[in-house]
Amino acid sequence: MSKKSYHKITDKISSVIAYAVILGPIIILVIVMACSFFGKIKSTIEDSPLHLPFEKKVYYTINDELYHDSQDCPALQGSGHIYEAYKDELQERTPCKQCAD
Repeated sequence: MSKKSYHKITDKISSVIAYAVILGPIIILVIVMACSFFGKIKSTIEDSPLHLPFEKKVYYTINDELYHDSQDCPALQGSGHIYEAYKDELQERTPCKQCAD
């Protein structure tokens, strides 16, 4: 093997190693970021159920066992912070009789 061809081979090997050293961590970083991004999307989809636009929102307070059809219900007045949720999320609560009338 001549000196010239030996230097060509070692130059190619060193350039491949240099590219691997530079691009390797970048590729790994991109893969890790993509995995974490898609993991967040998946967990968000699993954690929050999809609701149709026409589903009815109802209102409730922490201490009350009822849910109310309207924020203006007299039973809600003066009861502190009022939360809103979809009706199917509050299955353990009963509907307010004042709102139903």
